Amino acid sequence: MAIPQRLDAEADIDLSMFYHPRTEAEIVTLRDYLKARRDDGSEDHLDRWIRMVATNRLTGHSPGFFSVYTLPPNQAITAERQVKINTQRNQTPDYRETAKIIVRKSHSLTSDLAEAQKMALEQCGQTAQFLCCDARRTPGIESGSVALTVTSPPFMDVVQYAADNWLRCWFNDIDAKQVAAGITMAKGVEEWQQFTEDVFRELYRVTKPGGWVAYEVGEVKGGKVKLEDHVVPAGLAVGFHCVAILINEQTFTKTANIWGVSNNSKGTNSNRIVLFSK
Repeated sequence: MAIPQRLDAEADIDLSMFYHPRTEAEIVTLRDYLKARRDDGSEDHLDRWIRMVATNRLTGHSPGFFSVYTLPPNQAITAERQVKINTQRNQTPDYRETAKIIVRKSHSLTSDLAEAQKMALEQCGQTAQFLCCDARRTPGIESGSVALTVTSPPFMDVVQYAADNWLRCWFNDIDAKQVAAGITMAKGVEEWQQFTEDVFRELYRVTKPGGWVAYEVGEVKGGKVKLEDHVVPAGLAVGFHCVAILINEQTFTKTANIWGVSNNSKGTNSNRIVLFSK
């Protein structure tokens, strides 16, 4: 079988620094198959499961991923940065059999589910909706129909979501630039709070009486800005009641320490969940 030298000639993307040529070929084949199934309307639940698992396995730091060692897991760094990692670690991408990795991860995700749980999930899948739209305008959701919303907004402009997910976008035939244009990236606290209030106005519309909203944020700007201080007034302004604020300080894993980030020194060091009721 001929092995392509570039992962996607049409898009001119070279990912040889991440993958062994045989692994590249398998990823391209799977990507093309899933795209064709979606385009002709024949994509089924099994295709969607494989897409989900494969997307999750694109890059990481163990043999359970398709790529050579890279960090952080599930968040693709630039190709140039990966070349530097390969040089520093004196590593060359080894062959990873994608089918076996997908099967192994699928088993891991489902092994502890009882049969009743599987049936319940299958039933939910028949009626669940997947919406891709601005959270401030969700006409596909009926007013007063949601009992619980659990969500986490963009943390101002401190995370570059499209850049972090460029490889996932490529695999799923998604235009990363178009995605970036639709993500709210507030540069200041006042702008972010106004966006948040607009989201809460829509959340209030769709939440049923007695329903709940759990809104997860964090501290940014080196801990100088606690976003819950701006979430609470946004929720109160549209009619919600603030019931509690749960603050969970993180104990960083070895992944963070490898990057030279120690506990409570850099980045976002806590989960701050603001709980509202209607």
